[in-house]
This record gives sequence, C-alpha cells and structure tokens, in this order.
Amino acid sequence: MTLTLEKKWLYPLITFTVTALIALCVGYFSYLSQQRYSQTLFENLAERQTEVLAEFIGSDLDHIGAGANFFHATDRDEWDHFPIFARQVVGASQTLVTLQWMERVEEAQVDQFVANTRLQYPNYQIYTIPKGGEKTLGYIMPAEEPIFAARDIYPRNASNESVLGFYSSRPRFQLVVDNMRIHHKPSLSDKVRLIQDGLDSSLERDGILVYHPVFDMETNQRLIGVVIGVIRTSHYFEGLMVRTAAEQKLEVKVVDLGFDAEDDPVLFESDNWATTDGLEVRKVLDLPNRQWAIYFRLGDKVTANDLLIVHGILFGGFVIACLLSYIAYLQVRAKSNLEYQLAQRTKELQFLVEHDSLTGLYSRHAFNQFIATMVEEDRRFTLIGFDVDKFKLVNDNFGHAGGDEMLIHVARTVEQCLEPGDIFIRLGGDEFGIISNVIERDTLNTYLNHICSTVFASNIQIAEQAVCCSLSIGAAIREHDSVEQLIHSADAQMYKSKNAGRNTVSIAE
Repeated sequence: MTLTLEKKWLYPLITFTVTALIALCVGYFSYLSQQRYSQTLFENLAERQTEVLAEFIGSDLDHIGAGANFFHATDRDEWDHFPIFARQVVGASQTLVTLQWMERVEEAQVDQFVANTRLQYPNYQIYTIPKGGEKTLGYIMPAEEPIFAARDIYPRNASNESVLGFYSSRPRFQLVVDNMRIHHKPSLSDKVRLIQDGLDSSLERDGILVYHPVFDMETNQRLIGVVIGVIRTSHYFEGLMVRTAAEQKLEVKVVDLGFDAEDDPVLFESDNWATTDGLEVRKVLDLPNRQWAIYFRLGDKVTANDLLIVHGILFGGFVIACLLSYIAYLQVRAKSNLEYQLAQRTKELQFLVEHDSLTGLYSRHAFNQFIATMVEEDRRFTLIGFDVDKFKLVNDNFGHAGGDEMLIHVARTVEQCLEPGDIFIRLGGDEFGIISNVIERDTLNTYLNHICSTVFASNIQIAEQAVCCSLSIGAAIREHDSVEQLIHSADAQMYKSKNAGRNTVSIAE
C-alpha cells in the first residue's frame, strides 16, 4: 500500500519535474534569444538613425551650398535679390533657420563698404565681439587683415538684423577661412551661442554654423565671401528623438569630436541618459571638417512585450507540452513580421530621401549621386537645367498652393517629352534638371526646343483661370568636365536664356 502511494506521487512528480525543467529550459533559451534579437534590432536602429541624421545634415549642406552658388554665379548687381533666393532655400529645409552673406572687405575698403551698405540699411555699422570681451565697433583686425562682414541675412527680422555688420576677429574663424580657401569645402563650427538669441554669455549654446565658401567666378580661386547657414541643434536632435521614440525607448547622447569643442563637447543629451543603464552603441558621423560621436543606450535589454512572451512559454510548458511548438511558431512569425516591417520602413525612408514629395521626381540628393557616378565613370552625357519663368508671379497671384499646382503641371508635361533613359530631377523651388543621353548638339537643340514649346503651349486651370508658363533652359554637354564645372556651365546657360528674353534654349559651346 505504501509502495502504491509512493508511485502515485512519484510519477506525477517526475512528470511535473521533467515538464517544468523543459519549460524552464525553453523559457531560459527563449529569454536569451529575445535578448540577442533586441540587441540586433537596437544596433540596426542606431545605424538607421545615424544615417537619417547624416541625410538631414547633408541636405542642409546642399541647401547652404545653393545659397553660396547664388553669389558665385550671379553679378554683384543681383546680390540684393539674395532674400528672394534664400526664402526658397530656407523654406526647403526643416532645420535651417537663417542664411547670411558675409562679404570679404579689405581694410582700405571698410569705409566705402559701410557707406554703400547704409544705402540699404541706414544704421549699418561693423562690429565684432572678441573672445571674452564686449561688443566692439569698427575695424580692429591686426596686420591689415581682411574681414568677412555680415552684409545680408534672411529672414529679415529684428533678431536677425542685429547680426548685420558683425565680423569675427577670433583666430578660430581665420582657421576656418584658411581651411575653406585651401580645400574649397564647407566647414562646420562647434556648438555656438547664436547672436540672434542675445549677447549674454550665460545663454545656452543652441546652434551650429555651416560656413560655405564663395569664390570669384573668373578664377574660382579668390575667396570673395562666405555664406553661413545657422542651424539650431535642438531641431536636429529633438527630431531624432521623435523618430526613435516610435521604435523603441532609446536614450541619445551626441558629442562633438572636432576642433575647439573641448570646452563643451556635448551637443545633445536626452533627459534620462544619466539614469539609464543597459545596452549601448557608439556611432561616428563623419562631417566635412569634424566628427560627431552618437551614443545610443537601450534601458531594457528585453522589452515588456518580450517578457510577456517568455512567461507565456513557461505557462504553456506547465499546461501542455505540445503548446511549446505553437508558441515557437508564434515567436518565429512575430520575429519575421518585425523584420519585414523594419525593411519596409527602411525602404520607405530611402524613397523619401531620393524623391521630391511634391512632384514625385528625383530629389537633389539623388541628383548628386547620379551625376557623381556618371562623372566617376567618365561617361558623356548632357546636363540640362531649367526653371519656370516668372514663377514668383504665380505664387503672388495664386498663392503657394497655385505655385505647387504649376510645378506639378510642368513636371508632368516635361515627363511626356523625355527621351528613354533620361533622368528628371527637381533640384529645389522651381528649378529642375535632366541628365540626358542626348549628346549630339543639333539633336539636343531640337529636343530641348520641343520641351520648351510643349510647356509653353500647355496651360493649367488655377482658381478657374487658364494659366500658362514658359521655361528658360540651359544645357552643357559633358566631355571631361568635373561635377562643379558642369553644373556651373549649365547654370550659366540657363541665365543666358533668361537674359535672352526667357522661353528659349541655350547650349554651352
């Protein structure tokens, strides 16, 4: 009787023990798998967010470069139109808040420069703020060095106009100028306190400056000024946190590794960074003249949802052994679904980066990749640039919504005229470009005149009015030109078409 009772309890105990051990083993290994999977997702997410930040910064560099090209490619008499051009540039960026023109002025030219500028700004005067000092009026540079004085700014408001007349007398600015003069590339500053916020040294440093050199049109060697783009770093990193918060609970810290950032290298630190302890990944973002280290930290090695799945596995193991296979199936399906969603979102993000949201055409970012690849392969092709003549009148008369309808109409009309294999791009504002395989001059002339006449002959209904437009087209056939030379040549031909009365085609010799 005693033996029977022992077996009665022994077999259930053995069954329970074996089942419990299996459930514990499955639960333990499932926990490790979720931990590894969370780490993989975390690393992929950190990599993707770093790429997103790089794309946003690259886009702003392109926008600021467009502002620099305005002064490089236009006559001095046209420089007063800078705010009109800058409005389109700043409006196309989510993070660029100010664009300013710093004109080179020799010591002997200071008085005449100030007098000329006062015709537009009666209270204009040059000033500087020495390191550790107060606002100082007038020219104070040693050794008769030239200055780069703020001549124009967009947007023109009370806080921005306080910048007019400012020039930097600090050695680090001279180092930036020397670097741009030698390398012909833009430079980024460390974290700075914006003059627009005030001159109080206790104010938070909430900006970075992007310096883009402007060289003379004739030799492309003499530095005639600098276009400065003002970017609030909080706009970059708050946007980064918004994008990551939708994925997983991440903490982010960004550190400037570049020159002169030692005194305050932390560009951004999320609120809970110091109190969060968990997985950490470090990514380095390479910028034109400096590097940023981006640290991502994941507080929970396994999410609450993953823990719930593990508990479900344990409970299922105690209930019935066959349920384990079903739970494993759910695990695999959930994992595959997450990976598919991640791949789809990455694909959607890549599409948004490479395409213009209004017209669906390729964007300037994609244009830079296309043309760089074709030049690197030393291929012959034609770069065509055009914009809509007197597009500002459309915006003025019908509003920006009407202007957008006109841009879409132009895009759809030109698409119908394209040769097979041609790449159609919206470069920004009302400016478009085509990378064409048509390289025979007469054929190209016929091709472009067909586009020009087709657009001119078409019209669109805006606010119950039939509206038509024309194009000024410029083109350059590449032989062995660099990217910059080719773009400059096409731009020059486009302006030649405008000067010739618009609605015409000009092809570089």
